[in-house]
Amino acid sequence: MVRRVITVVTPVFSGGHHHLFDAYESLRQQEMPPGWDWQWCVQEDGTTGIPLSVLPDDQRISCDSSLPGRAGVARTMALARASGELVRTLDADDLLLPGALFRDISALRGVAWCTSAGLDLHPDGTTTPGPYDPPGGPLPEDLFFTEQQENRLSVLAANLAARTDLVRALGGWPALTGAETVGLLLALEAVTPGEFIAEPSTLYRQHDNQTTRSARYWKAEESQARLRVALDRASVLRRLNWKWPPVTG
Repeated sequence: MVRRVITVVTPVFSGGHHHLFDAYESLRQQEMPPGWDWQWCVQEDGTTGIPLSVLPDDQRISCDSSLPGRAGVARTMALARASGELVRTLDADDLLLPGALFRDISALRGVAWCTSAGLDLHPDGTTTPGPYDPPGGPLPEDLFFTEQQENRLSVLAANLAARTDLVRALGGWPALTGAETVGLLLALEAVTPGEFIAEPSTLYRQHDNQTTRSARYWKAEESQARLRVALDRASVLRRLNWKWPPVTG
């Protein structure tokens, strides 16, 4: 029997791979709907081969490396190997919570993309929820675009699942130095309605080696430029009025 597939995309760099096996374990333990399986596309941002060496021998894992270009480039390079009709993001230091993929697949029967809540995982093992999550269910039109214009995005954009063909049609993740997940989220919202899953799907690990912990990452001019690109692309998509066909199951 041919099984349907959801592809999980994970970018990783040498030095940022120390929790990668834990991410795999959280994926391996996922309960899947009948007839479904997952594929894990892991892409090193760089060519050391070190992060990929910690991965187990599992035929569902597809790994490769490429010239360094930051996480957005690595995610899109991984998309070249995606065999699933659906695609989902998972960062190398995060964990999928039980039922995460099941809920994504269920939501994507009715919409072309969805995002979900996450829990911050602190070094002492405690967790805290996102303070601004919207209610679960269909998302209001332009919600995230409006929020990002006011620099108050309410969701973790890395918790995203979508129809793979739609992600490809939008060019994958933008080649930005950060906030590429925001860029794709806003582009998806511009062309088709989405849904928010209120039950948390990931543990978002807080630690000192996070890319977003560096002061350089938050250099004002560069941070503003990244988000300007994301907003501008979404604005142009709206003006063009190109829409993804409604999902029929």
